[in-house]
Amino acid sequence: MKPLAAAAACVAVFAIGSQILSACGDKFLLVGRGVRFNHAYAAVHPASILIVLPPKSVKSAAVRDARLLTALKMAGHRVDVVEQPANLTEALGRSRHDIVLAERADAPAVRAAEGAGGDVKPSIVGVLEDPSSAALTAARSEMDYVLKTPDSLANILNLLDDVMQARRH
Repeated sequence: MKPLAAAAACVAVFAIGSQILSACGDKFLLVGRGVRFNHAYAAVHPASILIVLPPKSVKSAAVRDARLLTALKMAGHRVDVVEQPANLTEALGRSRHDIVLAERADAPAVRAAEGAGGDVKPSIVGVLEDPSSAALTAARSEMDYVLKTPDSLANILNLLDDVMQARRH
């Protein structure tokens, strides 16, 4: 009986004192410990992006979303923000931008101001918030690319990667 009690005591001590050993990467599979997409995402083609903010009278602009600016920077893009219309020509002439994110109403001002820039024109991505099909069709004819919001940050980052890939080819 004594050997059985000693064996049971040894098993109990080892069971209480042992720790779970996880193999390479298994600890990331535990609930809540995975890497979030927006923290792990890195842009395939980092871009220089200019975000054109509409005048302060426009309160609900999709480009004013602080999460968008943070996600773009975390993905590796260089982001500049400019108020419309005062500093737009200066910002486009000062440095080269690959992509300009602007509300649809600001797209004509961006087209007029981009003549002050260099030889390479930026791709204009028009941001539309809950557009109708007619507004979406009209926007696609006016701008290079159209971003419908609300949309997930992952889809926005993927669209910007597609824009940069098209610019490189």
